[in-house]
Amino acid sequence: MNALRCLRAIARPSTAPRLTPSTRSISLLAPRRPILSSTSTLPVPGSTISPAIPSSDALNLASKISAHPALGSMQIRCGPRDTYNPSHLVRKRRHGFLSRIRTKKGRKLLMRRLKKGRWNLSH
Repeated sequence: MNALRCLRAIARPSTAPRLTPSTRSISLLAPRRPILSSTSTLPVPGSTISPAIPSSDALNLASKISAHPALGSMQIRCGPRDTYNPSHLVRKRRHGFLSRIRTKKGRKLLMRRLKKGRWNLSH
């Protein structure tokens, strides 16, 4: 809030006479609400608005992006990818009993599971 007061003090120096917001011509602060111009008109209720038809430039946007020289080395990926490739060997190496025994934290984990009465201590 103090920062806002400082900005207001900069935008409107205290030595200048205070102007109302409607007569002020220049301000460093953006208005809190968007200001509509007097020439803008709102649609009449009950009138139909035709849907915007995309141009051919908008339809070819993906090809333009991928052909851009800055993105030549970058791979653009869309959609889900198959990232789970199960392997019993990797699972045993990472989460197996022998890997738990080798580290201090792993031994603590096994002791907690033993104390709790788990049927399976690890893979």
